[in-house]
Amino acid sequence: MSTREEIVQQADLLGYRGEKREEYLKQEFKVLAERAVIARKEKLEAERAATIELEKMRLETWMKMLQAKIQAGIVKEETVGIASRFNDTSAKHPKLPHLQDEKDDLDIWLTIFERFAESNSWSRDKWSSSLCALLTGRALDCYGRLSSEQAQDYDKVKQALMKRYDLTKDGYRRKFRSCKPAEGESPDMFIVRIVTYLDSWIELSRTEKSYEKLKDLIVREQFMDACPEDLATSLREKDLPRLE
Repeated sequence: MSTREEIVQQADLLGYRGEKREEYLKQEFKVLAERAVIARKEKLEAERAATIELEKMRLETWMKMLQAKIQAGIVKEETVGIASRFNDTSAKHPKLPHLQDEKDDLDIWLTIFERFAESNSWSRDKWSSSLCALLTGRALDCYGRLSSEQAQDYDKVKQALMKRYDLTKDGYRRKFRSCKPAEGESPDMFIVRIVTYLDSWIELSRTEKSYEKLKDLIVREQFMDACPEDLATSLREKDLPRLE
């Protein structure tokens, strides 16, 4: 990849002067910046995938160890972190922790639920009823407002919960704009969280991952953040792909 100095040298070698030189440098610097962003994103995605895979392996190993301890009667209840909330020794598998409104991050909690269900070969048509038994507070209230048909469909229940907890396009946009490092969170972990919010925002807004489409998304959101609230509300309701 060329550096800025090399691009300047190339412009000199080509004999560009004045506006032509400025235009050449502007275009090449833009390409350089785009490549740097792509390279950084690819690196973060690779690190994120590796982290997720490592955490998955750790979770699976931990669950197997806990299950073995419970079956052997060595422990009835773990006392460290989230393990303290797995407390059923009579069931074939340890119970998952209940969702706690003020403590748990819903999307992470649902990911753990899904991994646990898959690792224990639960039939997907039973996921919704199993999930219901673990809900409390807002989540349980949301579940109770669904129709009988919707309540039996895990994907529809999940969609309703995500909306109730503001894990929507606008919700992830706000998280991306306002997130700050959590206590004890390393810089790398914080960056991964920022990228996760951004990726979720882009995905839920159905935005193509190209420079022009991403530019439209950023400009549109910046405009709506700066314009009067009633106009912004109207524009968000119309969900226009472009403002022009």
